[in-house]
Amino acid sequence: MKELIKKWWIWLIIVFIIFALVIFLIINKKEGMGTAGISKEEFNEINLGMTQFEVNSIIDKLNEWDDDEIYDKCCQEISSVEKDEIYTYVYKYQGENGGYAIITYEIDYSNGYYGLEYPKVVKKEVYNLK
Repeated sequence: MKELIKKWWIWLIIVFIIFALVIFLIINKKEGMGTAGISKEEFNEINLGMTQFEVNSIIDKLNEWDDDEIYDKCCQEISSVEKDEIYTYVYKYQGENGGYAIITYEIDYSNGYYGLEYPKVVKKEVYNLK
């Protein structure tokens, strides 16, 4: 009977160790969006005056944003303002390995060319991209 009790405790210890390992892995899970997010290198490739289309093609080289669910996690419009036919859009791009970037775009519709141009980068900010 004592041997059975000893074996039971050994199994209990093994289960506890496995449980602790799983919890540790969950807590230390890697941050970020993986390849669908923006990297520090991609952020550095983005220049003022680039169109939103050009920026998106730099970040989404693997066309992962074709999946709306992935796009919604990686790229979020956080504000938009229209003043005197100049539209300003601010987007938050989640990082590949944590952090994020904020990119501000503007488009001027005062010339009447609705839909013929893309918004252009007027400001970019980086927050802990790795």
